[in-house]
Formats: sequence, structure tokens, C-alpha cells
Amino acid sequence: MSYIFRTTHFNSKTSTIQFSNKLNAYNLIDFCTAVDKFGATGRENLTIDLKAVRTAYPSGVLPIITSLDTLRKNGIDIYVQLPKDDDTRKLFRNVNWAHFLSPSQYDKSESTHDRHLVTRRFENAEQQKAVVDDFMDVVLRNMHVPKDIISGLEWSINELTDNVLNHSESKMGGIVQASTYPKNKVIAFAVADNGIGILKSMQEGFPDLRTDLDAIGEAIKSGVTRNSKFGQGNGLAGSLKVTTLSGGSFDITSGAGRLIVTPDETIKKPMFRGSYHGTVVCGQILMSKKFSVSQALDFATGNKNYIPVNIIETQYEMDDKDCLILIMKNETTGFGTRKSGIQIRTKVLNLLDAQPTYPIVIDWSGVPVISSSFADEMIGKLFISLGAISFSARVRNIGMEELVRNLLDKAIAQRLTQSRDEY
Repeated sequence: MSYIFRTTHFNSKTSTIQFSNKLNAYNLIDFCTAVDKFGATGRENLTIDLKAVRTAYPSGVLPIITSLDTLRKNGIDIYVQLPKDDDTRKLFRNVNWAHFLSPSQYDKSESTHDRHLVTRRFENAEQQKAVVDDFMDVVLRNMHVPKDIISGLEWSINELTDNVLNHSESKMGGIVQASTYPKNKVIAFAVADNGIGILKSMQEGFPDLRTDLDAIGEAIKSGVTRNSKFGQGNGLAGSLKVTTLSGGSFDITSGAGRLIVTPDETIKKPMFRGSYHGTVVCGQILMSKKFSVSQALDFATGNKNYIPVNIIETQYEMDDKDCLILIMKNETTGFGTRKSGIQIRTKVLNLLDAQPTYPIVIDWSGVPVISSSFADEMIGKLFISLGAISFSARVRNIGMEELVRNLLDKAIAQRLTQSRDEY
């Protein structure tokens, strides 16, 4: 027998769940319903057919991954067919969706420096910190980001991933993915788990809660937590404000409830068919220069001056002086292409913009060679972008091998000559 839902088709004869051409949060209800139909068959083998998919988003893929994790834990053997479209299939491989959908079929991608943070699993505080740091590095490399957005974004990802470890009771931790869209000036992220869900978690402190939507509504209030031993209850509330005050959106699905919040409206959607066993939180942040992180995180205390510490302050500021430092040997992009040069230049500009009165020391120790194209994109164009006076005042290169020094000097000289010729 076949069951056809809006976006998903379950064939009980072949034990196959087949998806339409798009995977996003809208698919989740149908997928959960199809999983329930599969469970009723008593079969132990399931095929996930993604061949028709041409467009996919973390909000659609991550909850499928956590649902398949649960099925595997319960002894179900799962086979995944990737999209036929070449670009879509490549995306599934590159951002780790393929691997997490079926670890035995597809290898893990280790890429962390493109515009996507590949899907990552975290099961403890150490892994969580590494995921957040890598995500922020992807952001700093790929688009110009106002300082308040940097602080609000990092705070939100820290809180949402911490919620998984402290509240979800997931045996497999959580998974997170994020993407930057420089042309649209948007950062999108998703955090998912296959834990007990918001309702069951919140009932510890609010036993009268009965529906998933009611529990989600309570959880997004500032200062509301199931147990004060596990936190102050500001993670979801603050993340919602960070996303929506930037002009973006916030989307939570847990159990049979979904809440979508934009700057213009709040939509509550009960899932009348199916239920997602876990929680997925998705957000979009827009690069708004008007965004104020202290306004977003004032909560019920009325503290208008609270600004969380961000990665620039903890990892790129010197301890003993008002100065930024970038240690090049720790950068993972490599030093051989224009693309990597663009990413490092973008990162340097973000660091300088975040601390406009600080200079930056770029330490080349341990970097034996770079390409001329990398030198041009990073240093040559940085010189032009800042101007000769600002570059000389704010950028100091140290620890260079002679070859590296010569290439950097040449890049600046050529850009300076080109600039003069244009006039």
C-alpha cells in the first residue's frame, strides 16, 4: 500500500519513504507521519529516497537525520539514496548530510572553511565549544559582520547547543549546521536533537502543561526554565530576540508543535498528523547595522548595557595590550589560492571593524611559503581597502620568512602602482 502526503510518499510494499523536490521545515510533518506508517508495518528495513530532491535546507534535513538516528538505535536498517541532481548531491556530500543520514554508506566531510559549517555532532561541552568556534570562524571569513551581530550570533549558538546538552536528555547529543549567504547578507543556522522534547522537559517545572505548543510558548519566555540548576531560562528567549530584531526569523519544532516568529508575525502550528521526536531550532540573522545586542539581551532585568563576550575578545585580543593578533599557522584555509586570501582578508577586516581603535599583528611564524595570488588577495587588496595611512598604522606583519616577506611587499607595490595608474 502507498501513502501519499503533501511532500512525502511512503510505499509500504517496498518500505520506502520518497521525498519531493524540496526539503525544508514544511516537509517535517509529512516525514514524521511517514515514519509512523513505517513503524506500523513492523519492518526492520527502510529506504530513504532523495533522488528527486533538488533544493534542501538544514531546517528540513537535520530533523530527518536525528529521526533516522532514533530508528537505527531501535534496530532499523536504513539505506539512503542521494539526489540525482549533481549539484544537490554534491551539497549533501560536502556539508555532511550524506554521512549523517547514512554513516555506513558515505564518508565524513572535514571541510570547515567554506561558507557552510558542515553538519557536526556534539555530545559534550568540549565538542560544543569546538563547534561554536568553528561556526564563528566560518562567519568571520565569509562576510562582513557588525560587531553586535557577532556577539548576538555567538551567544545564540552557544545557548541553543547548551540547551541540547542540559535539557534534551538525548543519548546522541545534538547536531548543528550553519550557512552564510554573503550576497543576501544572511546567516542561517539549525540545531536539532532526538531527545525528550520541550514539553516533557518543561513539565518538570510546569506539570500542568499539556500540549507541545503550550510548552514551546512557555519556553520562549525570558527567565523560564524547567530547573534553575540547569540555567537561567534565557536561551530561547534571547535567541528569538537576536534573530527577529536583526530582521530575521526564528522557528522551533518539537513534538507536535511548531512556532514561527518573524518581525511581523508569530505563527503557531499544531501538527495534527505525526510528531517529531525531539526538537529542532532554526534561525536566520540579517546583517543589520541598527541591531543592538544589548537591546536583544536585556530580558526582564532591564539591563540595557549587557553585552556578551565574543570570540574576537577571547581569541584575537592580546592579554597584555590593546591589540589584535592573528596567528597565520592556525588558519586552516591554506595559503595557495585567491579564495583563501579573500577569506583571510575578510576576517582581518571583521577583526579591525570590531575593535576600531586597535591595531592588528599578523604573525606569519611557521608559514614557509604562500602563493603570489594569496598575497595579492589578502595583503595587496587589504592595503588598498584600508589606504596607505590606515594600513601602516593598524597592520603589522611579523615572523615572516624572506620569501613570504618578498611576496607581501610585491603585492603591496603592485597594487599601489595599479592604483596610481588608474589616476
